[in-house]
Amino acid sequence: MGHKDIVVAYILWFFLGLLGIHRFYLGRTVSGIIYLFTAGLFGIGWLIDICLIPGMVQEENARHDYHHHGHHHHGHHHDQTIVYVPQPAQPQPYGYQPVQPPPQPVYYQQQPQPYQAQAPYPSAPSYQQ
Repeated sequence: MGHKDIVVAYILWFFLGLLGIHRFYLGRTVSGIIYLFTAGLFGIGWLIDICLIPGMVQEENARHDYHHHGHHHHGHHHDQTIVYVPQPAQPQPYGYQPVQPPPQPVYYQQQPQPYQAQAPYPSAPSYQQ
């Protein structure tokens, strides 16, 4: 399979898209079969493909270029997997202050006080005998 042309993809989409032919052309065999049996996902997928075709053409051409310009080895298909490995913390320059989250308010629970006897009405005069 050679380089894919966006004009050809759109022509196939317009005339035969409900049968998924444009998806077969762009290397999307599984979705092509689904389109074939569901009339382009009942016409909805066919309409959405107006926007998806440029990306599919670009992706298929990138895959084609990758496999035909020295990256293909002995007829085997190689999937490239990127694994992100977190790096250990790096030493920071002198005087570096990391951004601290704002301090949270601290709520102190009031300690119970020992009971102190008081006159029932402090403003009333006390009568002593």
